[in-house]
Amino acid sequence: MRKSAALILYATFSVCMRAQLPVNLGSAASFGVLAGSTVTSTGATVVNGNLGISPGSALTGFPPGIVSGGSIHLADAVAAQAESDLTAAYVDAAGRACPGPPLPGDIGGTTILPGVYCNASSVGITGTVTLNGNGNPNAVFIFQIGSTLTTAAGNSMVKLIGGAVASNVFWQVGSSATLGTYTNFSGTIMAQASITANTGAALTGRALARVGATTLADNAVAMPAAPGAGPSVTCAYPSGQVGVVYSSSLVATGGTPPYTYSISAGSLPSGLTLNPSTGAITGTPTAAGSFSYTAKVVDAASASATSSCGPLIVAPVQVSGVPAPPSLILVLIALALTSVYLNRERLLRRLRRS
Repeated sequence: MRKSAALILYATFSVCMRAQLPVNLGSAASFGVLAGSTVTSTGATVVNGNLGISPGSALTGFPPGIVSGGSIHLADAVAAQAESDLTAAYVDAAGRACPGPPLPGDIGGTTILPGVYCNASSVGITGTVTLNGNGNPNAVFIFQIGSTLTTAAGNSMVKLIGGAVASNVFWQVGSSATLGTYTNFSGTIMAQASITANTGAALTGRALARVGATTLADNAVAMPAAPGAGPSVTCAYPSGQVGVVYSSSLVATGGTPPYTYSISAGSLPSGLTLNPSTGAITGTPTAAGSFSYTAKVVDAASASATSSCGPLIVAPVQVSGVPAPPSLILVLIALALTSVYLNRERLLRRLRRS
């Protein structure tokens, strides 16, 4: 009952408010990942767009992380300008008039119409929050969060319907943002401090941290297409290993969300599966080889796009340089001592002769 009442209030304020203009990101719009101090990645991270750090310059995990469709800028003029533009965008988003009522502490399970929403403290997302553009492809959503933004682990989602697009969704976070494992998130995160994306989280948008670090782990980040652009889909991480857990994602942008993903030609390595709703490719490869495939996405208006992906190279089980287990070492020592004992008389005769 409380959530239903809150939704009615959201709808009332959204309809009554003057339509919002998107937040102008300036040159920061070309960055999928931006940080003030450091960017750290572990595992199979793919960033589509620029990656930048300023005024810091510490970058870890690239490679094996991949930057596609952009460049890496470390404490250079491009990154400095992007951070300056991010500050202006952050101030703009924070200064938009918020009519209230305040967002609840957890917006999972709710459907929200276009407008400006705020909470002076922290906001969580457990499960799915649905942003409904109400038939307007230019609908803008701005969330002003005073402290932290956190999504729950295990497939939390920001779902876009009714013409809403990721390029017009902005999350202004007063402290830090954390995406739980396997979160499927949409929109541009502008955090005052830091951003952490945990294992398997996928972002159609941008992770932009003003002064702190951006920390990644097996993530897929794709910058959102401009409103009105047709759908497109990015490829998953291109390598894995037999017997080692694999986690990456196809990420769609443009067109009209939500999307449906499929493999229209070729195949994934045995042991891996595609989630048709989220684009996540997960599992443990069971056979080595080189696998090429065509990723396909179909949007809510039945428009489609494909990308030729691969080869996704799966390496065999790594055996070189693996130390023998202690039990094997003990067996070998025992065999050696047994051999000496059985041949003790022969050894003694040789010693006497010498």
